[in-house]
Amino acid sequence: MCNLQLKILNKKRIVRGWLFVCLALSALQPAVAENELQHAALGVDFGIWKPSSLDSYPSQPFKNVDGAAPYLGAFFSTPLFHSQALRLSFMQWQQKNLEAVNLSSVTLRHLALDVKYFVLPQYNISPYACFGTAAIWSREQPQNAEGANIPLDRAGWGFDVGAGIDFVLQKSWALALEYQYVYAVFARRVGMTENYSGPKFTLKFMVLF
Repeated sequence: MCNLQLKILNKKRIVRGWLFVCLALSALQPAVAENELQHAALGVDFGIWKPSSLDSYPSQPFKNVDGAAPYLGAFFSTPLFHSQALRLSFMQWQQKNLEAVNLSSVTLRHLALDVKYFVLPQYNISPYACFGTAAIWSREQPQNAEGANIPLDRAGWGFDVGAGIDFVLQKSWALALEYQYVYAVFARRVGMTENYSGPKFTLKFMVLF
C-alpha cells in the first residue's frame, strides 16, 4: 500500500511539474505576430526614489526616506530599431518638514531621456536594460513664507542606468517593473544635501499604440 501511495504521489508531482512548465512556456510565446513592444507607448509610473545621502533605511529598499512620499511620473516611448526604444519621462519627488534647514518642503522635477534595449523584444515578457541623462529642477519652500521668503529654484543634472521587465497583458496594454540608479547632483545644497543620487524602484502602466 505504501508503494502504491508513493507512486501516486510521484505521478501527481510529475503532472504538476509539467503544468508549471507548460504555463511558463505559454507566457513566453510571442505576444502577437507583430511585436507589440515595437509600438509607441504612453504611460504613468509610481515608485520610490531613495537618495542615499538622506536614507536612514538602506536595508529597507521599499521604505521612503523621512518626509518623502512615493513619486508620480509620466512617460512616452517610441521604437528606434528592432530591439531598442527611445523614452522621454518626467517625474516629481517631494520631501516635506525639513525643520533642520527651515524649509517646509523640497520638490525635485526630473526630465529624462533614456534608451531602452530589449533582450527578448518578441515575447510577452521582455527584460530590458536602460540608460540615459536628465535635467533636474529643484524648489525650496521656506517655512512660514512671507514677503521676502520666496521659493528658491535651482537646476541640476544627472544620468541613470538600470534594468526592468515589460509584461504585455493585452494587445494595447502593458506594465513594467524597473530598477534604476539615478545620479543627481546640484552645484549647491538643496534642502539637506546637494547629492540626490540613489536607487529608484518603479511600477509602470502603459498603453501601446
